[in-house]
Amino acid sequence: MKTGDLVRFWFVGFADGKDEAPKQVIGVLIEYHTWEKVGTVLYDGKIFRIRAENLEKAGKKDAIK
Repeated sequence: MKTGDLVRFWFVGFADGKDEAPKQVIGVLIEYHTWEKVGTVLYDGKIFRIRAENLEKAGKKDAIK
């Protein structure tokens, strides 16, 4: 994965103090270091640090959604 790639990951939101059901969303990869196995992702105007096992590069079909 390289900086600027679209990535798919699971996101758990919070509404009214309660956890929402996890959903798969698309974000932009800002930074990824292999030795940390953590990626920094921009999603919905916020920055998240996501474990590499929960990240995968999005494909053409994901970009259409």
